[in-house]
Amino acid sequence: MQRKVKEILPKTFEELKALSQDERARLWTRYSPHPFKRQMRSLWYYIQCERLNLRIEPKFIKKIKKHKNNPAECVARAVKHKYAFAPGTIITRNVRGIKHKIMVNADGTFTYKNQKFKTLSAIAKEIAGIKISGPDFFELNKRKKLDI
Repeated sequence: MQRKVKEILPKTFEELKALSQDERARLWTRYSPHPFKRQMRSLWYYIQCERLNLRIEPKFIKKIKKHKNNPAECVARAVKHKYAFAPGTIITRNVRGIKHKIMVNADGTFTYKNQKFKTLSAIAKEIAGIKISGPDFFELNKRKKLDI
């Protein structure tokens, strides 16, 4: 019975750079079926993942492959908000007979009573006095009607 010899992985990026091209290529075969062509940073990433017992889940690999030719689309989808308001849009809500006006700023923040807020939820908390969903409070979901 032949025992598998545990290979010692480089501890630093400099140690990895000090290895010969053949040693790096041999390490690369542990992580990829493709030939090694100077993918030093990728190899270092794989080594660090192995050292920390981390792995990329298949669903994320599928997403990476899907968006590799158009990364801008991937970024746009990642930061897409459910409610995209045009700058200058006014959102209103009547609460206990008081009309509250919120204006959407160009940078994606909101202005309420001359104060800037990052989210509608922060404004809803200011008005209602309790933690509450901003979209629900301003009735943007249309599913929920809040009676405050």
